[in-house]
Amino acid sequence: AEDSLSHYVVIRRKGGGSKTHRRLFDKLHLRRPDEGAVCLSGLTNKLQRHSWKLARELQREKGIEKVIECELRRRQDLKHLVVTDDVYLTERLMRSHDVVVVSFMQFSN
Repeated sequence: AEDSLSHYVVIRRKGGGSKTHRRLFDKLHLRRPDEGAVCLSGLTNKLQRHSWKLARELQREKGIEKVIECELRRRQDLKHLVVTDDVYLTERLMRSHDVVVVSFMQFSN
């Protein structure tokens, strides 16, 4: 792997938000609170670029820190990579700290 980062970030939606937040949540497949998650990682150069792009988008959103929660996880604990758009599967898998889940959009861009 090309990953040189020591951690990755798991983003979850808490609830609430404005219309602009909802558009971003739709894009991230976080349509409902406590359903699904988005992982920002640097496992490959493509994923790292995509993660930076999403992080910048999130940073630009006013008040986003009130409607999302971010969790920092250690890269060395990671054992599995799963590519899926299934939010329910993502939610179940992210309860374990040894897996990173990315969407098909993240993996292919």
